[in-house]
Amino acid sequence: GFLGPNGAGKTTTIRILLGLLHADGGTAKIGGHDCWTDHANAARQFGSTLEQPALYGFLSGRDNLRQFARILGRVDEAHISELLDLVGMTERADDKVKRYSMGMRQRVALAQGMLGKPRLLILDEPTNGLDPNGIHGLRVLLRKLATEQGMTIFFSSHLLSEVEELCDRVVVLHRGEVKAAGPLDELLTTKGFKYRIDVSDVDQALEILRTIDGVTAEPGTIKDSITVTSPTDQARIINHALVTAGVGVDQLVHTQKGLEDVYMQLTGATPGSTLSSPPPPPPPQPTTAARS
Repeated sequence: GFLGPNGAGKTTTIRILLGLLHADGGTAKIGGHDCWTDHANAARQFGSTLEQPALYGFLSGRDNLRQFARILGRVDEAHISELLDLVGMTERADDKVKRYSMGMRQRVALAQGMLGKPRLLILDEPTNGLDPNGIHGLRVLLRKLATEQGMTIFFSSHLLSEVEELCDRVVVLHRGEVKAAGPLDELLTTKGFKYRIDVSDVDQALEILRTIDGVTAEPGTIKDSITVTSPTDQARIINHALVTAGVGVDQLVHTQKGLEDVYMQLTGATPGSTLSSPPPPPPPQPTTAARS
């Protein structure tokens, strides 16, 4: 899963991996092949779909796959039928693409990306434009490709819940910089602690806890509760501070941090803010010496 606010550089990174852009610095390799200087060999390792599927509306789904197979150099009708069945498009394969829903187009685009039998599938915002049923269908399909076909899937998304449910590894990008990368379960357990505390006075509890170094406290979703996060386990310190101040603590429960909590922490976003990177500060303006 490849995460980051709008403008963080996700699509730019993907275009570099696909050999569509030349990076200003560093190298990008797939399967040991440089994506720019050895693009032909790198391209044999992956299939891809960009945010908007590039399909011919006047052709059927099957004919679209035939056309792209010709570009790759070989039309294998059996393989095309196998891919259409894999993505659940056999019954509509001979209908024109212009009659497809966005979810159907995404499925054909995935089949297109697998024409060359790649080891890696790169997807840029594959859930964009899909309704809940389409998102669910895509989720089931991607899981099937990973588990049954043994395919590695690299995809960018702004839907944290989808990434948390589907991915076993995550990269978080912010303003062009990798903030975290690794197994999802490790990311969720190494980025601090989260508690739900039921108290007698929410306002007083928030005021007290916000004075403790490293602690973030917000009103909880349940009445008379607060949600607290901390980079270290400070349950005893938190409980002692509240009780000493006369705030009744009915319950203090350690809860699992979700990907949203980790994402907000890494990108510096706050609840309710938009998932966009702030623009970089303007360059300093030259000064002109005043004449006397």
